[in-house]
Amino acid sequence: MILPQDISPEKSIYVMGSRILQILNKEPHKTVDPKLIYDKYIQLHSETNITYNYFLYALDWLYLLNALDLTDDIKIKKCY
Repeated sequence: MILPQDISPEKSIYVMGSRILQILNKEPHKTVDPKLIYDKYIQLHSETNITYNYFLYALDWLYLLNALDLTDDIKIKKCY
């Protein structure tokens, strides 16, 4: 799943994570609703056709890497 051999690279956690970080870098607000980021991700990368649950795996991965954090009001923010 992190580095898949049986699916397209666009669905790997690494690629999804980098795309999420690119979206977060363009956000003017400090904290963002994960659903809003998902909607922007789908809009920019509609060819990947990923589910929200799969998207959350990529957010989990970024959280484990300390690239983002979860706020008290269930929004995400960059940690860099």
